[in-house]
Amino acid sequence: MKKNLHFVLALTLGLATTVSAQDWSVDSRTRVNSTDDAMSTEQRVRTAVDFGGEAVSAHVELNSAATLGAVANQDFSLSVREAYATTNVMDYASLTAGRMALNFGSGRILGDNDFVQGNGNTWDGFLVGINAIDAADIHVGYASTNMEGTYDATTMYVNAGGEFSGANVNLLYVDTKEDISGSENTSMGLDVAYSTMGADLTLGYYTNDNNGTEMDLITLGASYGVSDALTVHAGYDMYGENGFYLGTGSFGDMYGSGMEYSTFNFEGTDMSIGGSYAMGDFMLGATMHTIQSEDEAIDYTVTDLSLGYTLSDNSSVKLNYASSDRDANAEYTKTWISLHVGF
Repeated sequence: MKKNLHFVLALTLGLATTVSAQDWSVDSRTRVNSTDDAMSTEQRVRTAVDFGGEAVSAHVELNSAATLGAVANQDFSLSVREAYATTNVMDYASLTAGRMALNFGSGRILGDNDFVQGNGNTWDGFLVGINAIDAADIHVGYASTNMEGTYDATTMYVNAGGEFSGANVNLLYVDTKEDISGSENTSMGLDVAYSTMGADLTLGYYTNDNNGTEMDLITLGASYGVSDALTVHAGYDMYGENGFYLGTGSFGDMYGSGMEYSTFNFEGTDMSIGGSYAMGDFMLGATMHTIQSEDEAIDYTVTDLSLGYTLSDNSSVKLNYASSDRDANAEYTKTWISLHVGF
């Protein structure tokens, strides 16, 4: 079962050739990055096609990427980002097998890093969705990774989500065992969202145990629609003694804002406040983060600004600017422009 599960991908592609295509999608992203000392242009095109119907279906997505301006990364790459087949099991469950990009809860533990050029976090394995329980949406999965003797691991995960007393609750458990080193990594995450008096409130609690090294994180968030155009938001993240950072999450280093505030290997807090304003097809956004370690050895701010414009139903352009004063001797800034064109 731990032989890479490549046969699952072959099965998916074989199934795709037996039925007619129903839906195509293409997303092309051109991103121009500029930092204090470098500039590069990234081009990423993702082409996806869906086959089949309600009983049996298949999804295949290819990721092609190229980077210009960075000597080490100018080579063109083409990879299979997703390739999976799904079947209905007597309306009681669904069975999906193949390569999948997964997002559960907030994505802090298990999420797809869409900010990157490549595939992000994808998994080769099985996913069972249980439909027999009306009150909860339950998924049980298994994934395997075998990188020619350098990394051989299996991951099992269980996710349950549902609405209880007006609150949306999601509970995730992930256990990964690595054969070569014998290490084990266990993570748990709880997400709660509740809306009241026009405000959206969120609570998150996450833990990770990596061979006895424990990490934990508590997050509090609130957003409020002042008007149809203006929304304000605030957040407060509290990191435990060893911080909290997982490469499988969707808030990893250099993701989201492109700044390093997302990587916490120390005990501390991240307090954020910001807002967004819509003016027809234009969207303005601003968020300021204040990061401080428990021993006050780390104390800095990160500012994220964005300006977006909707070109059509499937196309948009966005300008992002981020700055950090973590380095006392120099301010680090990064600017990137993203153009999305899809159909």
